[in-house]
Amino acid sequence: MLTNSLFYLFSNVLIFSSFMVIFVQNSVYSVLFLVLCFIATASLLFLLECEFIAFMFIIIYVGAIAILFLFVVMMLDIKVVNMSKDSLKYFPFGSFIGIVFLIEVLVLVQESFKSNPYQISE
Repeated sequence: MLTNSLFYLFSNVLIFSSFMVIFVQNSVYSVLFLVLCFIATASLLFLLECEFIAFMFIIIYVGAIAILFLFVVMMLDIKVVNMSKDSLKYFPFGSFIGIVFLIEVLVLVQESFKSNPYQISE
């Protein structure tokens, strides 16, 4: 029971921090949410009893790559730009491309799972 609740907690933290990486305006906060994503993923790996992969995930991704991103973002000194109202004009084209990709993925998944490789042929 405790394992299930921890799994749901870390999964929700991972989903929330993933969305915040995309939607936060400040790039430093975005990198910090990326670090939170890595930590939540490592916690899920701990719950699934993959300790070595979880430790490697923390050491490699959080310890090296995310901190490198953070230093690069802090050195670039990027100004925060407010989104203009003109960005909504790209929404129909972007949603069309997204729907096309979604259809492609669904067709690919449907084709992949048509046959059962474990079925005993007679």
